[in-house]
Formats: sequence, structure tokens, C-alpha cells
Amino acid sequence: MSQLKHLNDALAYIEEHLDGTLDTGEVARIAACSAYQLKRMFPYLAGITLSEYVRRRAMTRAAQDLLATDEKVIDIALRYGYESPTAFSKAFRRVHGMSPSDVRQPGAKVTLHPRLIFTLSVKGEEPMDYRIIEQSAFRVVGIPSANGKWDLEDAGAKAAEYWEELGADVHKVVNLMDGSEPAGLLGVQFCKDGDFDCYMACVATNQPCPNEMEERVVAAATYAVFECEGAMPDAMNDLWHRILTEWLPSSGYEWESKTDVERYLTPNMISPDSRSEVWLPVVKR
Repeated sequence: MSQLKHLNDALAYIEEHLDGTLDTGEVARIAACSAYQLKRMFPYLAGITLSEYVRRRAMTRAAQDLLATDEKVIDIALRYGYESPTAFSKAFRRVHGMSPSDVRQPGAKVTLHPRLIFTLSVKGEEPMDYRIIEQSAFRVVGIPSANGKWDLEDAGAKAAEYWEELGADVHKVVNLMDGSEPAGLLGVQFCKDGDFDCYMACVATNQPCPNEMEERVVAAATYAVFECEGAMPDAMNDLWHRILTEWLPSSGYEWESKTDVERYLTPNMISPDSRSEVWLPVVKR
């Protein structure tokens, strides 16, 4: 229950800082996790990204202020951290489908986005099998993402785009396998200093690194390993959702800000019987 309390305390902090003074690092601290984890976890918990939730709540409150007072639009814009009326109007229209001034017209309909409250959901109809392993450091060689650091809130979509763009080049990576463990094609999301660093399709190998590729070392870690069956990327996304919303809160473990690993065990990743694994770095709570 302490994790639920931390998360709800973080939501309360957000409500108090919808005026543009919101500090994501402070939200994460109150939620008892890293900013890296918060940005990755929030969409699974809430169904939307953290930044979109904050925007919707701020624009909901702004609409209420517009309806309840005769304050100038610019004054309300400043209240919610927008120094430019144009930027405020753009954000407002994105949420409500109309300009701030239109809200005051007779019959105008605005959209209410209520404040979130995280509660415990007792499920358990589908068991979650997992194993805890102590994995020593291992060297990988592969093709890193070429489009720089990703916004973690879009990491899932970015990863799907990355694999699509990789295309047939994935075979160049697979051909480097030499029996080193962990075997199989890997999708590794590297974390550095508590933040996203790089995503890479790679394999564990002792082979020399080709010029067009990159080699890295996945640091030693304790991993909770979950098996996944089904076509990518939907099956993997569903598994991540269950790990973060069902397993993690009741597991006795915390998600550690280290490198996340996805391990693909069958060649055809879009097959309904495709097999894969999620390796979640954890520490005992």
C-alpha cells in the first residue's frame, strides 16, 4: 500500500503545481522512483503520458476558471504557466477543441478530465510466472538507435519504429551470435545515470564489432524474468502493462534504474506463437 500512497502523493503534488512550476524530478521523488521509471511507468498506469495528463488537468482547471470568472484570458494563461496567449490557446484547443474565448459563448461544451486516483485492483485470474536471476555483466554488439535520445513517454512507439526501420539489417546482428549467453536476439534499453541512454538491437557475443555497429557492456544486475508468447509488439506491450500494474506493486521488489532487456527467442517476431522474455532489473524492497 505504501507504493499506492507514494503515487497518490505525487498526483496531489501535480495538482498543486499546475501553474507551470511542476518539477518532474520532484514528482518522481514523491512517487519513490526515478524520473526514468516514472515516465516509463505512468502511461501503463494511467493510459496516457505524464505530460499529457498534466496538460489535460491544467486545461480542465483553466476552463473552469474561464466559466466561473470574468478574468482576462491572458491572466488565466499566466496562472497556468503560459506566458504566450498563443501557446495557451493552442494547448487549450488541443484539449477542448475550441479557443479559450469560445468557452464563454452560450452553449459551449468543455471537456472535463478528472484528477486521477490510483487504487488497488485485486485481480489474479491470470497467474504471472517469473523467475529471479543474478546476471553477470555481458558484452553485446548491435545497431543502436540512430535518432538520438528518446522521450521516454514515447519509448514504446519509438522502439516499434526502430525495429521497422532496422528491417533486414537485423540479420547482420543475428549472424554475430556465437553461443554466448544470454542467447537470442536482444532489444536492450540502456540506462545511464538514472536516465535513458540508448536503445539497441544486439546479441551477446565475443565476435569482433563490425565498423557499422557498436559494442557495449550490460552491467551485472538482478533481473525478474517474465515469459511472453504472442505477436510483437502487442504481446510485449501487454506484458509490460501487467508487470508494472499487477506484479511490481505486490512483488516485494522495486524496479531498479538499470538496463532493461527484451529477449526474442523465435525468428518470426510477428507470429502468434512467437516467444520472448522481459528482463526487468529489480532490487529487493
